[in-house]
Amino acid sequence: MNRRSLNAVENPDDEVEERMRNIRRMTLVVLALMLSTLALAGPAFAQSPADIALDSPIRSLLLAPSETRIDLDIDLFNYADARRIVKLELVDRPADWDIDIWNAFFDFRISELVVEPIEFTSGQRPRMRIRFPEVRPEPGDYSFTLIITDAVDSGIEYDRATFTIGVPEGLQEDPGAVEVTSDFPVLRGPANTSYEFEIVIKNDTLEDHSFELTGDVVDKDSQILQGWDVGFTPAFGEQKLISTVAVRAAVDDRVNVQVTPPLFAAPGDYFIPVNVESADDSVKDGMVLVLEITGKGEVLISTQSGRLSMDATAGEPATNTVRLTNFGTGDLANVELNADAPPQWEVDFEIKTIEALPVNNQIDVVVTITAPNDAIPGDYELVLRGRSANATDTVVLRVTVSQSTIWGWLGIVLVIAVLGALIGLFWRLGRR
Repeated sequence: MNRRSLNAVENPDDEVEERMRNIRRMTLVVLALMLSTLALAGPAFAQSPADIALDSPIRSLLLAPSETRIDLDIDLFNYADARRIVKLELVDRPADWDIDIWNAFFDFRISELVVEPIEFTSGQRPRMRIRFPEVRPEPGDYSFTLIITDAVDSGIEYDRATFTIGVPEGLQEDPGAVEVTSDFPVLRGPANTSYEFEIVIKNDTLEDHSFELTGDVVDKDSQILQGWDVGFTPAFGEQKLISTVAVRAAVDDRVNVQVTPPLFAAPGDYFIPVNVESADDSVKDGMVLVLEITGKGEVLISTQSGRLSMDATAGEPATNTVRLTNFGTGDLANVELNADAPPQWEVDFEIKTIEALPVNNQIDVVVTITAPNDAIPGDYELVLRGRSANATDTVVLRVTVSQSTIWGWLGIVLVIAVLGALIGLFWRLGRR
């Protein structure tokens, strides 16, 4: 028997204590390993496949005979307490189809996306664009799947959706056509402004086309009217005049039609036929826009004689005749007359308000102007004004003021009286 065995026999309590220490050491090591494993796995366990939900209300659709592109909204909702970075993956795409996830304005493609919790935002809405290859697919149903996964490669799949696109029969038998429409084909207003219509050019053909844009203004007898200006500008971007627009197959494009009437266009309905024609003359369409000119009164104020100057005597009323003319295209109502004059001057109009002034008519109104008694002789300016609800005009009237002649005669009488008194005084003194 060796010494160790002898010691164990002699000290059985020491051996038991040694074994207990070894067990405690092993327990601590195992606990440490478990805690470190849990710490590393914590982020993965904190996520759940139910955190992100994918919602797209349209999962299956049948294309129109001429459609070659589809845009779909994809909604992502985060029901977790923290943001999630997700990966968007498209699988089983049909051969040669152009299918990708884009931002809301189709500026750039998206492969990963940060989705905030719904308590901070209503969700993310990327958009899916589906384009056919150059050679149109055969009729039938085509499917592919969008998978939403965790972007940090934790192996979590949040959600997926399968989309089915139906290509109809007889597609090649319908070459399609171009169609021109407008949401607001009739506008109304006065002649002294410009108008802007918006037309929609829908290219339902199977090819891209460059369309020539033309337009005129005609009357009810289809006679082209002179003095009108018709131009075309892009609906979005730079406001430059264009004469052609390129529209891809199965795509809508919007163009603004700028119409400027002559200044004195008579009230009534005017028609603007707008035509869209491809460069090869193969497809064309058009529509008629309508502009209703309502007429607008324009007031002109002057004097009956046309002279813008007059004479007046301080303290005495002087009269003149103001002439108001409606040279517009519509009647005027409630035209008020007033004046801006120097302090203490009095300006009275025979008629202060003209209830109605028809087109191409005029009215004369007597105005009485009184300068104060102490007005210094010289030239003064008065502003006469005619104003209605939607038209106004002013004229400057120069008034030359002189003193009353009665003061001149009074001065002469005083001089004669003084001279007479002096002569009488000298005569008396001479007799003495």
